Amino acid sequence: MCGRASLTASPEDIEEAFGLDSAPAVSPRYNIAPSEPMLVVRGGEAGRREAALVRWGLVRSGSLSAKAPINLPVEHAARGAMRGRLRDGRCIIPMTGFYEWKRAGKAKQPFNVRRKDGKVFGVAGLWDRLSGPGVEPLESCLVLTMAANDVVAPIHDRMPVILDPESYARWLLPPVRGGPELMAAFQNLSEDLLETYPVSSLVNRAGVEDARCLEPARPATLW
Repeated sequence: MCGRASLTASPEDIEEAFGLDSAPAVSPRYNIAPSEPMLVVRGGEAGRREAALVRWGLVRSGSLSAKAPINLPVEHAARGAMRGRLRDGRCIIPMTGFYEWKRAGKAKQPFNVRRKDGKVFGVAGLWDRLSGPGVEPLESCLVLTMAANDVVAPIHDRMPVILDPESYARWLLPPVRGGPELMAAFQNLSEDLLETYPVSSLVNRAGVEDARCLEPARPATLW
């Protein structure tokens, strides 16, 4: 599960990390929540990559009231209605961290998961665009998840698919049918590059956009 994320890298760092032609117009985000704008990198015209802000939560029908999934197990990405998105709607979602919660008694302690060097990383995702007569186009996305590695497993059993930078180009190249072809389309970022630490419960509240969400929790707030 991934229900919150952060993206605090500079536009220039994002441009360099993902091979964009120009820096995306984004401000630091400390607590990105479902239904809010999320930056995605996707294939554009003439083989170039483009960045876009889309809604987090893949809207699959014309009704915004329909439940929009924010995550999808990568093992299920080649099944059912999602097969078309896997073929034509793969994207990379830049993050500098994501949050997971560990149960401690009756409470849940939030943790931040990030690169040890603080650099931006790319998560595998799917995006879609809804449009029609008299309807303003709506673009949305979801995060693909996998079984947690040894770094994240003590906190949660699932985590986003974090791509090794060497896999960015292959992930964005269409098409991939699924199964072995899908699994061959990416390599995971080495878990040796990741770390976790407890953070403030401020992040529990959607709409709290504050750098304090990323500050290490004091011992008194841990349990």
